[in-house]
Amino acid sequence: MNVSELVEKAQGIATLIPETDGPDRFALHDQLHRTLETIRRQGGTVPRPLSRLDMELVDEAVEASFDNMPV
Repeated sequence: MNVSELVEKAQGIATLIPETDGPDRFALHDQLHRTLETIRRQGGTVPRPLSRLDMELVDEAVEASFDNMPV
């Protein structure tokens, strides 16, 4: 896939994320993150909204990991 196809794929994944939760949301985030990394590796520029979404989802995953820690 070329960069423009990867960006389209990432945008498609991004539209599905708000509709999901739990394990499906984390699976979609993993797909999004891998796609964005592939764009970067191929020398492309990740659109800012996709990069922002990726970072928000990383923060969400980190917070979720702390929810399961015993006090």
